[in-house]
Order: sequence, then C-alpha cells, then structure tokens
Amino acid sequence: MKIAFNLDYDHLKRTGIGRYGIELITAWLEIGMDCELWMLRNTKGSTLPIEGIEDRIRYFPFPRRITDHFWPSIKAVASGIKWIHSTNGILLPPGPFFRQVAMIHDMGPYLFGHMKAAEDTEPWKIRLRNIAKRADCITVNSKSTMRDLLTIFPSAKGKVFLTPLGIDHFASPRSPSDKRSHILAVGTVEPRKNIDGLLRAYSSLRKRRDLPPLVIAGMDGYRAGEYKKLSCELGMETMVTFTGYITDKDLADLYARAYCLVHPAHHEGFGFTVPEAFTWGLPVVASNTGGLGEFFAETAWMVEPADCESIANGIELALTSGVTAEQEQKRKELSEKLTWKNCAEKTFSALKTISG
Repeated sequence: MKIAFNLDYDHLKRTGIGRYGIELITAWLEIGMDCELWMLRNTKGSTLPIEGIEDRIRYFPFPRRITDHFWPSIKAVASGIKWIHSTNGILLPPGPFFRQVAMIHDMGPYLFGHMKAAEDTEPWKIRLRNIAKRADCITVNSKSTMRDLLTIFPSAKGKVFLTPLGIDHFASPRSPSDKRSHILAVGTVEPRKNIDGLLRAYSSLRKRRDLPPLVIAGMDGYRAGEYKKLSCELGMETMVTFTGYITDKDLADLYARAYCLVHPAHHEGFGFTVPEAFTWGLPVVASNTGGLGEFFAETAWMVEPADCESIANGIELALTSGVTAEQEQKRKELSEKLTWKNCAEKTFSALKTISG
C-alpha cells in the first residue's frame, strides 16, 4: 500500500505536528512501506531529518488552489498511490483515484476555543469539521481525543482509529547538570497551558517553603501580557522568568538545570513535553486530564489543573520525593510501548481496514 504524506507546513518546526509527521514517515519506511512526500514548492532546498528520502519528494505546482484539484489525482495514478495522509489535517480536494486520512491531535478548538484568539480557533474548527465530514479515515493520538471527537461529531464513528504517538525519539538519556537552579515549565504562554494556575500555585507554595525560581520557557501567545502582569501582582517579578522563544540548545540547558518540570495544562491530546523531561530524569508534575492523564498517570505527580493547591502540592512532592522507583519503572514500560513503529503499524492497519 503506497501512501503520500502531505507536508503542507513548516516541517522543521519543533511542534507536535511537525514531530508527528517526521517520525511517522521515518517509521513507515523502517517497517518496509512505500511512500512519497508531497511538499510545498518554497521548501525546496530544506533538509529533511530522514535519510534516503530525497528521491521520494514531490513538490506541489503553482497555483495551489487550482492545481490541487487535478495534480494529486495525476500523481496518484502515476505513482500507484492509494492514500494521502495529511499530518497537518488540511485535506486536499477529493479525487477519484485516492482516499484521504488525517490525524486529529486534539479537539481543543471546540472544547477550549475560548483559550485562544478567535482568529486562531476558527480556522482549526473548520479544519476539524472538514476532517470529520470528508476524511475516509481518521487517526487520533489518544482515547481521550477519540472520545472528544465522537462526542462532537458522532457521524465519524466507524472511521476513527487510535494510533498512539511514539516517545522513543526521546530514548537517549541526557545528563543533568550538577547545578540545579529552577523549576521549569515549557509551552506557549497562553490560557490553555494554565499559566495563571501555575503562577498562583507557585505563589501559594512560596508562603510555606523556600522555592527555586520558576522559569517559563515558551513564546508569547494569547493573553501572555496578562500572565506577566499577574506575576508582578503576586509579588514574584524577581522569582519568575518568561524566556520567550528559545533555541533547542537553550531549552536543553534549561532542562539540564531544572529541579522538576511542571505541566499543568488544561488539555492536551498527548503532550510531548512530559516524556521529553523523562530523558533528563526529571520529576514531572502534570495534569490528570486528557492525554496526559491517560498515558502518564503512573509516571508523574498528577494534579487537578483547575485546583491551584493541587498543583502546589504536586510541585512540593516533586521537589521532596523526586522520581519514585515505581514511576521510574512505569516510564521504562511506557517507552517500550509508545514507539513510532507501533504508531506506523497501527496507521497501516487502520488504512487496511478501511480499504477492505
């Protein structure tokens, strides 16, 4: 079964979507499956972190809105492609010679749309509605995402398949620094990441014990200014640092010097930040909701994101108890279970089921 992966986005960005696309393609090739990569013409010359892929790349012609109606069908017939996989969730116009599959990473635009600017939320709502209606096959990263999807779009039942993401790209242990200096949170500074809950929890915990500074590493997002102002209102301007966007090298340095990672997001379909912290051997505080609770409940100190005292207690446990032997064992078991090979095999199985 030959598949075309539609990479119509900046595939080199370290977003969850970008990571998913690259790792799934790599695993797809490793299990011996055939594929092509369909990419934007303006990405010519960029280097893909996948070996031996150059002769499989095809570039969309201009003008896209017109050529998208016939070029995919021509390529599908010429190359024997049966499926087009849109890893970013933007389906191509339907064609008679191929079927389409898309991954839905979460239903946040419907469940937590108020936590992003409307200009960000509305296009994603349209994208998700389009997938639910037109995709021949839908893959999801967690049971939580599947449940949310089928609650909102029950008509999609029968074409939705669970293909958990891999975390084995984080498999190589990293060496933490001997000089720990801060508590770390990683993610865009926006409501969905529960930055206000984290700040209030940190403030509450400071009243009963000494704490290292809090570093929040991530680019400014919706309402970021409010959270920086809140930090000052809570009297923590010298204790909290907002780094803004940082390089991979600087982020690695922050992980290396962290006492623990705190990720109290209101909602995540999966949550790569948590297993990334595992590679540094860090204690992790994470929400007990969505994909975080589904996959990482036994590997981290789980908290209720709407309860600031729960988050504060979780941070205190991480600082005083670290990573328990039981958590360490569960992390090892999870790393053996959540692999990109498994994700690729389950994706292939889903397409085979739909193909009949």
